[in-house]
Amino acid sequence: MWALKPGAFYVICYCILGSMVIFPLDGNAQYGLGFASHEAVLDRRTGLDLSSGKQLCVDDDTELAFELSFMPNRSDYFGYVVRIIADDKTNIDLLYDRSTNAEKHFKIVLGGKFSNIAFNIDSAKLFNSWIPIAIKLDTHASLITVKCGDSVYTERLPIDIRGCLKVLFGYNDYKEFKTTDVPAMKIRNVQIREGGRLLHHWPLDEEKGTAVNDVIRGMTASVVNPQWIKRSHYEWGLLQDVKISGQASSAFDPRTESIFVVGRDSLLRIHIPTGQRSVYHYQSGPLLLINGNQSFFDTLNNQLLNICIDQKTVSVFDFASLKWSKNFIYPGEGTSYLHFNKFSSPVDSSLYFVGGYGHFLFKNEIQRYAPDGTWHPIAVGGEPLVPRYLAALGATPGGAYILGGYGSVSGQQMLNPKNIYDLVFFDVKKKTLSKIYELNPGEEDFVWANSLIVDEEAGQYYGLVFPKHKYNANLQLVVGSLTQPDLRELAAPIPYSFHDIQSFSDLYYCPDSKRFAAVTLYYDQKDDLAVAKIYSLFSPPLPYDATTNKVLSKGWGMRIWLYVALGVVGLLAAYVFIRKRAVKAKQVPISSPPLVAELKGEAISLVNTMEQRQDRSSIFLFGGDLQLFDSEGIDMTRSFTPLIKEIFLVVLLHTLRRGRGISSEKLTEQFWFDKSTDSARNNRSVNIAKINTILERLGSTKISKETGYWRFQADSDIYIDYKNYLSIVTNKDRLAKDRIKELSTIVQRGGFLSETDYEWLDSFKAEVSIQVINTYMRFAENVAISDDPEFMVELANNIFYFDPVHEEAMIIKCKALAYMGNHSLATQTFENFCNEYRHIYGEEFGKDYKMILS
Repeated sequence: MWALKPGAFYVICYCILGSMVIFPLDGNAQYGLGFASHEAVLDRRTGLDLSSGKQLCVDDDTELAFELSFMPNRSDYFGYVVRIIADDKTNIDLLYDRSTNAEKHFKIVLGGKFSNIAFNIDSAKLFNSWIPIAIKLDTHASLITVKCGDSVYTERLPIDIRGCLKVLFGYNDYKEFKTTDVPAMKIRNVQIREGGRLLHHWPLDEEKGTAVNDVIRGMTASVVNPQWIKRSHYEWGLLQDVKISGQASSAFDPRTESIFVVGRDSLLRIHIPTGQRSVYHYQSGPLLLINGNQSFFDTLNNQLLNICIDQKTVSVFDFASLKWSKNFIYPGEGTSYLHFNKFSSPVDSSLYFVGGYGHFLFKNEIQRYAPDGTWHPIAVGGEPLVPRYLAALGATPGGAYILGGYGSVSGQQMLNPKNIYDLVFFDVKKKTLSKIYELNPGEEDFVWANSLIVDEEAGQYYGLVFPKHKYNANLQLVVGSLTQPDLRELAAPIPYSFHDIQSFSDLYYCPDSKRFAAVTLYYDQKDDLAVAKIYSLFSPPLPYDATTNKVLSKGWGMRIWLYVALGVVGLLAAYVFIRKRAVKAKQVPISSPPLVAELKGEAISLVNTMEQRQDRSSIFLFGGDLQLFDSEGIDMTRSFTPLIKEIFLVVLLHTLRRGRGISSEKLTEQFWFDKSTDSARNNRSVNIAKINTILERLGSTKISKETGYWRFQADSDIYIDYKNYLSIVTNKDRLAKDRIKELSTIVQRGGFLSETDYEWLDSFKAEVSIQVINTYMRFAENVAISDDPEFMVELANNIFYFDPVHEEAMIIKCKALAYMGNHSLATQTFENFCNEYRHIYGEEFGKDYKMILS
């Protein structure tokens, strides 16, 4: 099987701890592998081979677990989610059957027959969330068990699955089991367990490439034609790049998630979820577009419009006859309303047009186009609107937010024009303007693409900004608050050629497929051609460092260099430590006397009495999942909802392991990154209050804020197994035998939160395995096997629980058994180790029994 040598494995683990354990990853990061399906030609479809050309050989019960989601707006979902090939003879398939007459669409196929296991997944969940699925193959009882969410299905296996397995997701060309039928799906967090022990975990959080990393044993899986989900949340994808005769303008229909590019001779429609393009050739003759024209899709009346404010003309396109209702006077006399903003209001079913520029004048006019086709200037009350253009506007049911731009107080271009950074709200019913705040632009001035995406419920907006003074510019996605002058950059920039009378850009949002769409237009007057580029980006967008071309965890910013430095230091220190430890192990003879450690400074009194596990006022993290008992010994774990359970664990672990707790900023980034500052604060306060109410039953415990950090506080009579564990494994002095026994009592209760799956928690779990093994080995290095051979056998067995092929533990156990005269057991231990080694690495162990005893 595929894995790294033990030494290399630990080096990698230490490296991970250097850059990951100290600074955990964002728990809400978007990641996974998307599969190109029937929309792609056969040899461009996606496949994942966990064994990367090899096989997985198993002797015990094997479980394959992963999370599944389907991509919306695809025409065909038929195909193989996963194929498990047993010993190159028989296939075990999870298949999606799209047939309309199929009562249940997900089916298990055993060999050439359908099994009795079939089920459905609610469409709303399948397309909008991640569904946990597990397939367990019981070699002893010859059973297959499939778990989907809370549902469990079991059937007897008619085939022998002992031996070697091949695990293939989606497309594969493996022998006679090859297939090109791939569902339009996404998967992540692929895990393999054997005998209940987690052997492999592929998070599928890569951003590029075809090699997939196993975070447990370093085994590399391979993927063909990958569509990395994380990348699609920070890198804009170019859907269309087209040239159009004459000038062009764009509009967006959020209901069909389509962008329309209006040209002189034809209309282009791009469906954002699929990238498909449709062309409508006008039957009314050329549409004579002039400077300053804009297009708009009126969702109130389901109409595509082209607008010229200068000529007070709105032309409507009829999709049935392929004709425009009006044409424009051509050529026009320039425009006075370049880059104006527009929106439709359900309050009065009217269109509103705001601002613009032309003939050296900036405009602050707000004009209304009524349903009867009449135009009305609006006398606006409240605060005055500074004349401007290149502003952004986001509509709401009651009005519109107007943000930024470029203009002057007088409206004249020659009198101190400058960038504007105020956020203003226009109330349609009251016809008033109110200023909310003013942004701080930072080092470089910027203006806006035409539209804002407003999320009033979350109290925030999204927009595209760019520098007005550059021709070779970039559009940068930003998110801001509707109440506070906050602005953050998200995703990678979009190249944008800007010349104000020839360029246009806009931002849209697709509510069903949950992605942003951006359009850039550039009109080349010399060639009389317009270039339209359409981009898309999946939501939620991730922060991105353009200088390194890498996605950032939210809030990391300039701290990333610190993390890299610490990771390198951790790697170097770990490597030196491992080398020294290996040398020591080789030099210890069977009858060597105890090694006495010299303690510098005052001797520290060791706790020689093992603390007994309590079932009153206690918190357990070892044993699979979080468990709490109140002062009466009653299990109170079920009082925690999934959200407050995760918040509690985050604060608890950062308090106990990091020492100082966790900041409000970090909590917001992890749980409420998509909320406004006020909304995140309210959510945090409410949930921490709920946690403290539950903790009152535990005793004198609470979560409180000290010196800027949220910390878990508890009296000394509250038993926390992880706290006791840390006091043992972080003790750098010589450990007493009783403390090692206490460590064994803690870890033998069960895995550290092994049944709890949070991405940020993986680093803590990895750290526990390494700390336990190192603590046992540190004790073993200072004790002669002849002093207590029975205890050394027990110690080696405890190490095997975390690493079944730990060479030094095997040597200790064999020597201890041989010292006690149990030579047959020692030989059997060595043979079992060699079998496990061969099973994992696919090669023979390089030493014989006599060598390890010498």
